[in-house]
Amino acid sequence: MKNPPWTRDEHIVALDFYLSHTPQIPGKDSQEIRSLSEQLNQLDSFLDEQKDSNFRNPSGVYMKLMNFRRFDPAYTGTGLAHGNKDEEIVWNLYASKPALLSSLAQNI
Repeated sequence: MKNPPWTRDEHIVALDFYLSHTPQIPGKDSQEIRSLSEQLNQLDSFLDEQKDSNFRNPSGVYMKLMNFRRFDPAYTGTGLAHGNKDEEIVWNLYASKPALLSSLAQNI
């Protein structure tokens, strides 16, 4: 079973995490990434039947954060080249408004 695409809410929560940890994103095996994975798994975006056992696991969550790097002008590398079109939309809407982003993420 393939996991469903990331929702807008999930992107908002992930981008808020990314911006609050930039420039040192925690490693994929860190407690911070595991906590973010658990938080994303607790969102009621999908029914349990739609979730695979690797749904929003730490590796996938970390990869999502690395996808945001391709839009980050402060990042000197290239980030991951492939991703979801919603990443760019959420980046353009909220990356320059961290207070609004944080408020939205907290309400999700």
